[in-house]
Amino acid sequence: MAPVRPEIVDALARLKHGKPSVVLAELDPSTRTASVFAQLRSAAQAMGFGIVVVSSVESDQLSARSRLLEALTGCDVPVSDGRAVTDQVAERLDAISQKSPVVVVIEDAHWSDPGTLLALRTLPELLGHLPILWAVGVDAGDSRADRVVAALKRLGATTVTAEPADTRSPGRRPIALLQIGAVIGIEFDLDVAARVLDRSVGSLLGEVDNALAAGVLIDSGSKLRFADARFRNSLYDALPSSVRKALHYEVAGQMALPGAESEVVWHLAHSTGRLAEDDLAVVRSAIGRLGAVAPEDAAELAFQVSELFPPSDTHHVEFITTAARHLGDTSRVGEALSILEHLNVRGLSNREEARLRLVAARLHQAVGDDTEAMSHINRALALPAIGAELELALLKTKAVGHVNLGEIEAAIQVSRPMLRSARHSSDPATKVSADLFASQLAFSRARVTTALALAGQAVSSVEVSASRPLHAPRIPELWLATVLLSSDRSDEASDLLLEGQRSSERRGLAWSLPYWHTVRAIERWMHDELDDAAAEAETALHVADRLDIVRYLELTRSVLAVIEIDRGNATVARRLMAQAKLPHRPRAYDMWTAAALVRVASDGADDVHRWLDSHTNVARLMTVPPKVWPGFVPLRPPFERVQSLLDEIGHISHDQRVVVSAVAAARSAGTQSSALHPKSSGRAASGWDSLTVSEQRVAGLVVTGHTNRAIAEQLHVSVHTVGTHLRHVFTKLDINTRVELTRLALQRGTEETV
Repeated sequence: MAPVRPEIVDALARLKHGKPSVVLAELDPSTRTASVFAQLRSAAQAMGFGIVVVSSVESDQLSARSRLLEALTGCDVPVSDGRAVTDQVAERLDAISQKSPVVVVIEDAHWSDPGTLLALRTLPELLGHLPILWAVGVDAGDSRADRVVAALKRLGATTVTAEPADTRSPGRRPIALLQIGAVIGIEFDLDVAARVLDRSVGSLLGEVDNALAAGVLIDSGSKLRFADARFRNSLYDALPSSVRKALHYEVAGQMALPGAESEVVWHLAHSTGRLAEDDLAVVRSAIGRLGAVAPEDAAELAFQVSELFPPSDTHHVEFITTAARHLGDTSRVGEALSILEHLNVRGLSNREEARLRLVAARLHQAVGDDTEAMSHINRALALPAIGAELELALLKTKAVGHVNLGEIEAAIQVSRPMLRSARHSSDPATKVSADLFASQLAFSRARVTTALALAGQAVSSVEVSASRPLHAPRIPELWLATVLLSSDRSDEASDLLLEGQRSSERRGLAWSLPYWHTVRAIERWMHDELDDAAAEAETALHVADRLDIVRYLELTRSVLAVIEIDRGNATVARRLMAQAKLPHRPRAYDMWTAAALVRVASDGADDVHRWLDSHTNVARLMTVPPKVWPGFVPLRPPFERVQSLLDEIGHISHDQRVVVSAVAAARSAGTQSSALHPKSSGRAASGWDSLTVSEQRVAGLVVTGHTNRAIAEQLHVSVHTVGTHLRHVFTKLDINTRVELTRLALQRGTEETV
């Protein structure tokens, strides 16, 4: 074996001293392998390090499984969403790295499954305190893995260039076996190739022996592999396009076996547009499962399938719409809306157009444009013969839009027949959804007791899972906690938020995690636990970024700004609100924006109070907890609408002591409330004395060898929150690893005893 490359020697030396690192190994274009990986594995094994190797094949790009998670567990693990990948991988790496440093080898980032790519993009930074060496095989100019490469380079990744490629050219005599193999993949199953050729495996032995002897193929164990990826590509490209597509379709049919869905879909996506309904069912299922792991990849698959059909074909429109819907779950919502707006609706049936407009409406709601969403819904509902199920979905979305806009009477009118019908439904989930929406309507009218009863009934009625998703905040436990925060039972909300969040993680509702952390930040703030409140809000923003979730960012930033003002960090709060604006037609979370802007206003808050006087109603006031209300009451006329609305709320909620007390406090205090005058924390900016109580607890548990999951269980917080506290500890102490933290703690303990 060649001498170990100096970059590898340096990375392993760092790892030996507990310092993490990242190596990007360029792949040999002829073999799609990195020769340094063999050196790395051998040297790491000699040093007693743990080694995790993740191989991949082309079709993994469409797989909802995570090869990385499977490599860590030694078995197939069903992956339901991004949390299942990143959190489970993080927990396992956290545990095994406590025993010895770990080398994680991702042999080919371009061909890696979306779940592994997500973990690779987020975990090296998140686990930067652990002794882990990440070694990743990359292509020059690879667009699929560019976000991963960019993230790793920001962490100071070292690039190891590829060794000079072997320029010897294998024999170019195409034979049927090699042509079929080229279509199947760089690595292929001889049995599948034989079935496509309608021959027995035995009859192909001579051709296989010749190819092995010539160095065209190599035996990789259970499969054959092309020795030169460029030769395989030349064989593939030489096939006429129509032949390639037909062969892909035939290969898909021969691979329809349990556990091979990603391979089947890979070939169907490269085949002809003459897909049977059974084929389309497989593709739709794959897109749905992929959407839970990586919505952006699901969208790209849907786009690719849409291109198999002419623009006038209904399947083309179906998959374009599906692609836009999945893009709406990422930061590319604007792109998704642009795609739908430029889609030609002429020639579509009424039902197809209505479905398209429903997706567009939900995307507009996701970006906070409820006015445009209502336009799409009303145009869809005006279409005849769209079907009862689709009409019901449109009406539900319209009712949600009215609630988001604070138009409660309109929401009641739209939802009344749906709620009446839902109560007679045999589907438990339908009843839960109805109870939650009825609770939200009651709460919006300040009928807190009724809202609590309906929310509690929903929580005890049915299990909600990833297969029966409900949009946040209408996850039963989350909505009940939200209502509790506006009642006199906020202590109950604390326990409910923690247990509900953990339950949602187990049930695959990763998209709700930013909202859970945001509501938990509000709950901590209401208990004057400001440091913990800020940590929860920061965690919400961090998790949203990791999962490409954009829906609650404006809400979370506003909540964090309010908290930072109360912590004495006015500069941070102003930076958070620098781009915030109050719209002419308010959305549900705009009241938090107003609350933050009132507090950060350096030259008076008249503009905010003018907006509140024009746009506030009971429903919008109820979207923020009573502790916020004093900031909405101006010192002087003419802005008196908020005062009269608070009186109305107090009259309606006469049986809710906390609401009545809050109304009285808001009416008398106005903007002179002490809550609006920030106080300095008096804490040092760095060093041990700068750590908050929670950060000190986390640091102490890390020093005694606890994993992040164990710390979360002991402190009754989320593992994500532990990560936030730990990042703060490292920043304030100017360190990067658990080893350094332990050393500093021991040194400090020694100094204090002297």
